[in-house]
Amino acid sequence: MNFAMTPEQEELKTTTRRFLSQRLPTSQTRAIMETEHPIALDVWATMASELGVAGVLVPESAGGLGLGFVEAACILQEIGRVVAPLPFLVTSVLAVELLSFGDPMAPAIASTLEGIATGAVVVGLMGRSAEDPLAPCGTLSSNKVDAESRFVLDGAQATHLLVALESEEGPMLALVSATSTGVDITAQTTLDLTRPIAEATLSAADATIILDPSAFEQARASFATIASAAIAQDMIGGAERVLEMSVDYAKDRHQFGRPIGSFQAIKHRLADMLVDVESARSTALYAAFTIADGADDQAVAAATAKSVCGDAYFRVASAAIQVHGGIGFTWEHDAHLYFKRAKADQILFGNGPLHRRRLAGLLGLT
Repeated sequence: MNFAMTPEQEELKTTTRRFLSQRLPTSQTRAIMETEHPIALDVWATMASELGVAGVLVPESAGGLGLGFVEAACILQEIGRVVAPLPFLVTSVLAVELLSFGDPMAPAIASTLEGIATGAVVVGLMGRSAEDPLAPCGTLSSNKVDAESRFVLDGAQATHLLVALESEEGPMLALVSATSTGVDITAQTTLDLTRPIAEATLSAADATIILDPSAFEQARASFATIASAAIAQDMIGGAERVLEMSVDYAKDRHQFGRPIGSFQAIKHRLADMLVDVESARSTALYAAFTIADGADDQAVAAATAKSVCGDAYFRVASAAIQVHGGIGFTWEHDAHLYFKRAKADQILFGNGPLHRRRLAGLLGLT
């Protein structure tokens, strides 16, 4: 397996980084966070039309780029680098992954994929908890859905909801229009406003079944792997940027007539941060390449990446506040944007202990 990025993948990273640095600096992200609509939909629409990244995993037959998980990882890393409030993770990666287990010729799936590719469709993932967003949170009867969840990823500005449901035949996945009668969505105030969460109630809402019980179980098993590996990419992008910020500050900030980076305590802290970042990068990239290649150990690689990257990012983000000293402790400093994103990412789709237990099971150690 070749772990080197191709020139095309490197160009994708460079282009995405340039676009986001111009359109979504942290000052713009802070302004968006203070509004009632915390997803930068205008930037997302431009990103979709100019770069085509919204459809990176969408098949070409549905208007997408039809690329692989490594390309998606490149974009996730750059989004994480600037803690961008964009729907790429849920809509362009997780929703596309779930829809891939359904019938591609089904009108609802085909139209949703086409909408994702153009940036017109934003999907909210409605589940029971942050650890398991595919745990059923409602019931289905005569194509009508009754469901309730306080954890809907990207729900407040979603055009469509993917909802895990219980039925007489078994668990299913349904697609619900966010504008349907009986759909009530309310944004929540959470620790990390760059990854918005809403609560939703569905009362006899019209639904289209996307996955029947057999397809749902297959999708649920795959989802755990894809979600873990995807969030790991976001985390290494953020961790790398936090380390850069800390090194730059240690060079520029002077105390007692010398840069603070010349003091042993700061040197050691930065060295520990570098070790964390490099370890996290290795596990995240390995997970991405195993998924892209369809390797047998992709579930093991993804669980490892989520565990290692989650803990590493939070340690690095915490250490950055210490390196920045007094200014780092103010909420207005960018270090706290990364700190809060790190904590949210650490919990999302399961924390370190959960994935270490999962890893032990996959390796036959329990």
